[in-house]
Amino acid sequence: MTVTQSPARPRRRGTVRQLPHRLPTPATEPAYDDETRVGRRSEPLTHGSLALDLSVTERAPAARHLSVVCGRKTDSDSEDPFFAPQQTPRVALPDPRSWSGRFVQALVEVLAGDRPVAQLLRWTNDRVYNDVLARVHTLAPAAGASQRPGRDRAMVRSVHVCEPRDGVAEAAVHVRHGGRSRAVAVRLEGLDGRWRCTALQLG
Repeated sequence: MTVTQSPARPRRRGTVRQLPHRLPTPATEPAYDDETRVGRRSEPLTHGSLALDLSVTERAPAARHLSVVCGRKTDSDSEDPFFAPQQTPRVALPDPRSWSGRFVQALVEVLAGDRPVAQLLRWTNDRVYNDVLARVHTLAPAAGASQRPGRDRAMVRSVHVCEPRDGVAEAAVHVRHGGRSRAVAVRLEGLDGRWRCTALQLG
C-alpha cells in the first residue's frame, strides 16, 4: 500500500502595509534681488495689483464680538481677555519671510491707490490699520494723479527676517519704486492662527 503525502502549505504571513510618509514641499517663491540661487530667476514677488490672499489652513479663531467697523478701536479698549486675540506658536504659522514679502507688496499697492485699504483689515491690528488708513487719506490726491498707464509700480526686492521669540517675527523689506528705494519695517505676531502686523515703520 502506497501512502501519498500532500506538500505542506506555506503559512500565511500577516500583510505588512507601509505607512504613508510626507515629502517636503519645494520652494515656489521667486528669488529676491539679494539671492543668487542657481536655476531661480530674479523676478518681482507679484506683478501688478493682485487679489490679496495671505490665508493658510487655520484653526478656528476664538469667538469675537461683532461690531460695525468705523475707525476701529485701539487694542487697549478690549473688554474681556477671553475675546482678545489669542497667541499662536510659530509652528502653526506660515513662513514669515514669504508672508511679510506679500504683505508689504500689498501695503505699498494700498498706499499707491491700487488696492482698497480694507484688504489689510484682517492682517493688521487696530493701531497699524488706522495708521495706514490715515496715510491713504493723506496720499489720496497724489495717488489719483499718478494713476496713469505705464507708470512704474513699487515692487518688493528683498526681505530679511529675524524671530526674537516664539510667534514673533520682525522683517526689514527693501522696496524699489522706479529709480528710488525705500525701507519698510514690520513686526508680525501670531494671533488667532495667523500672522498679523502689529507695528509698521515706513522709511
